[in-house]
Amino acid sequence: MTHADFIHLRVHSAYSLLEGAIKIKDLVDLCAANSMPAVAVTDTCNLFGAMEFSLAAPPAGVQPIIGCQIALRREDRAGPANGGRQPDPDQLILLVQDETGYGNLIKLVSRAFLETDSGQAPQISLEDLESFNDGLIALTGGPKGLIGRLLAEEQLDAAKASLKRLADIYPGRLYIELMRHGLDIEARIEPALLDLAYEHDLPLVATNEAFFADAAMHQAGNA
Repeated sequence: MTHADFIHLRVHSAYSLLEGAIKIKDLVDLCAANSMPAVAVTDTCNLFGAMEFSLAAPPAGVQPIIGCQIALRREDRAGPANGGRQPDPDQLILLVQDETGYGNLIKLVSRAFLETDSGQAPQISLEDLESFNDGLIALTGGPKGLIGRLLAEEQLDAAKASLKRLADIYPGRLYIELMRHGLDIEARIEPALLDLAYEHDLPLVATNEAFFADAAMHQAGNA
């Protein structure tokens, strides 16, 4: 079978509650119809669809990549600089590499729900990533990730320091994520992301964050 040149690594299924609208079976059928040999489901802060996905994809000739969009707690906690409000967490994409990684991803997702204060989005810390990193591949999260946010805020030194820390947590398993959805912030930070990738000898990966199967579904969801 001729394979597609692009494999989606950031798909939100209908299990990304109030966000995604793609049913697991429909996703698998789309990949098979478009000769995609693999696809990653990275629902927001949950693994609800992991079992269904892992059972549905192989019979269709599609390699399931289990992942999750994790919320990463910011180290600049609530204070006068942000009006006393806890800042919104950054995004980090984690993809399962092996059985150990799956177990660690379960631990991280569970910790996000069990150890986050009431009223906040479930989130984890960099220390949590350090504790449960084996068997996981990390994508930097695009403009809403830690590195992208710091670059958008023109905090280059902080971005470099944070990137080094992530690279130490995921040696040989960290990818700098580029996204082109036509957003100004993506265009503004892309040159700096490229420079950081070359400077730190880190691989690049292009992603397209998908929530809908096609444009018609997206329009219907916004109607």
